[in-house]
Amino acid sequence: MSDFSEPPMSDGGQRTGWAELGSGETVELARPGARFGGRILDIIIASIINFVIVLVIVAGSVDSDDTDLSTGGFFGTMLIFLAIWLVYEVVQVAIWGQTLGKRMTGIKVIHATHGGVPGWGKALGRWAIPGLVFLIPFIGGLVSMLCYLSLTWDRVYQGWHDKSAGTLVVRT
Repeated sequence: MSDFSEPPMSDGGQRTGWAELGSGETVELARPGARFGGRILDIIIASIINFVIVLVIVAGSVDSDDTDLSTGGFFGTMLIFLAIWLVYEVVQVAIWGQTLGKRMTGIKVIHATHGGVPGWGKALGRWAIPGLVFLIPFIGGLVSMLCYLSLTWDRVYQGWHDKSAGTLVVRT
């Protein structure tokens, strides 16, 4: 059971761009455009890291007797990317509340109850919803995208991953 309930708002449920934390503090919410920009930057950064690691693995396997790179190549690359994404996202959000992309767009993930950094459990939970759903064959990518898009119809811009983890994304 979460210690978070949707921040109370005195505006009758209308979007104001502000939310009240469980502690009573009022915070300015990050807009969907800034969140999208941060996510795109993070995808680019994680993809570059993934590309370099896959190149090193491929270069290492070419030097060995095993030159059949097609076996599990696509799925292996996807698992490597998932592992990189896990480390990239969870570590930075747990410690600082920001990934590199979020820093560049001036936004931060906070614990919705007290406004501090989310910590390891919330950062992992926030990542796991879209990250693990992505692995579902055929529909995983679409459901993962819906998870991120869900923030656009929520009054405090929480995606499903934010709601499940009890986090908010705010402007810094």
